[in-house]
Amino acid sequence: MNLNQSVQKAAAILRAAAARPDGETASGLARMAGLSHATSLRLVHTLENEGLLMRRPEDGRYVIGLDLVRLGAAGEHAELLSVVSRKPLKRVAEETRETVTLSVLRGREALDVVLQIDAPHVIQAVNWVGQRYPLHASSSGKIVLAALDPTRLRHILARPLERRASATITDPGELQRELERVRREGYSVIVDELEDGLASVSVPILGADRRLLGTVNITRPSFRFDVARRRAALEQFELSLAAGKQKRFLDFAGYPPHHRRPRDISVHIVN
Repeated sequence: MNLNQSVQKAAAILRAAAARPDGETASGLARMAGLSHATSLRLVHTLENEGLLMRRPEDGRYVIGLDLVRLGAAGEHAELLSVVSRKPLKRVAEETRETVTLSVLRGREALDVVLQIDAPHVIQAVNWVGQRYPLHASSSGKIVLAALDPTRLRHILARPLERRASATITDPGELQRELERVRREGYSVIVDELEDGLASVSVPILGADRRLLGTVNITRPSFRFDVARRRAALEQFELSLAAGKQKRFLDFAGYPPHHRRPRDISVHIVN
């Protein structure tokens, strides 16, 4: 069987990058892949241009790109998103001084928390990693519901909505109005809806095709997360993640095509 050597060399570069989740230089990738520097450099630049590799602006090291997430199976999304998100989300946690979590979409309706970075406070949110939670009672879940097509959403809202805390929305009509607000404003909020004493703000992660991949969330005890502080957190969130002049690898913006998009958050995460 005749195999394409260029494809084999590109695959070797990608495997080398995947083996270095903290990043590797172009020359380091060349050594790992057993290629000459010149050949490796051409391949690295091509893979970067195609979104399969990403060059970190702070140190010039290469990591796997988000387009590999879209090409991979759903089970791989969590690992890849976690790898490329850890450093920028750590920066968000440090600047907001609050707990930040990354949730990845499983199928069409389920979210798994795959990464949590805690804030330096005595009172902490619980460890959500590996957990799932009701869509109607969580800020991440509302993002998922708001992105569903209308027929699927009606089917879900026909089921009983379990009360999880004192402020859980259990009326389908009220939840519909809340989801309209989420689509309009581009983010989701809960206060005492999942657990009494817990508040959270979430924004969507969309791929280049505007398909929902997951959410990023800021979580606080509700006693220190009033309206003014939620607004301040969102502003800090966008400032921490915005880097319009640099190559993005996660795009926080609007909603899928079957929903109107009156406003885009237009926030990008770059490593």
